[in-house]
Amino acid sequence: MLSPEEVVRIHYVLCRDFQTADDPIGYGGIKSQALLESAVGRQHAGFGPFRKYPDPLSNAATLTFGVCCDHPFHNGNKRTALVAMLAHLDKNHLTLKGVRQDELYAVMVELASRELNLERIPPRVRKRLGVLKYDSDHQVTELSNWLEVRTERVTRGERRVTYRQVRQLLQPHGYRLAQTQNGNLIDVLKEETQRKGVLRRDTRTELKSIGRIGYRNEGETVSVKTMKELRRLCRLREEDGVDSSAFYEGADVIDFFINEYRTVLRRLANT
Repeated sequence: MLSPEEVVRIHYVLCRDFQTADDPIGYGGIKSQALLESAVGRQHAGFGPFRKYPDPLSNAATLTFGVCCDHPFHNGNKRTALVAMLAHLDKNHLTLKGVRQDELYAVMVELASRELNLERIPPRVRKRLGVLKYDSDHQVTELSNWLEVRTERVTRGERRVTYRQVRQLLQPHGYRLAQTQNGNLIDVLKEETQRKGVLRRDTRTELKSIGRIGYRNEGETVSVKTMKELRRLCRLREEDGVDSSAFYEGADVIDFFINEYRTVLRRLANT
């Protein structure tokens, strides 16, 4: 499950990313702490050990509904809800598969208006069914069912990350990416500690270039081919004794989701 602090962090990362967009979330922020707690608290609904939404998909769906429809933020609620859903799935080692961005956009818009109905009931029939057909339980069930056929387990091996995430992943292993790039390339640097002075008691950490990889910008997704080359240069492959799951653990996935689903996020800004 996601905590209120994690959802707030997602919101402010979106604020930062959209600050130069046509519809920035710069005037976002928490509108109501009570609404935020209520939206995130939906994940914990139940009695004692029994949970109303016990599986990852329904739990992700109820969190998405809460953030999207309770409007805990001044602006950017649909965008925050979408990225929160993706982060929730990732926490449970799940990811969307084969979902077009226009399809994802339509689902979020209908969810925001509480009209999500994947059976596409004709309007005249929908009117006869009444508003109870579209209560929160129905909406969460619809979204959960939608996710069930559109998610898969995250497989081992290389993961899709941004260059900003790569910097985080390399640092614990003593490697860095250079701050400046030459054309479409960037230097990969290795930290080396050298002893200085007559008695060689003084130590100094220097950065040594060990190669270059392709580069565009910090928010761009790194190709699988480039990640393989990077891990080879740094001797951080499975054959070097570094498990892929351990290597990617702790990577901030929010940047990747914002970059991967930027088209739908921009469209949601205008609805």
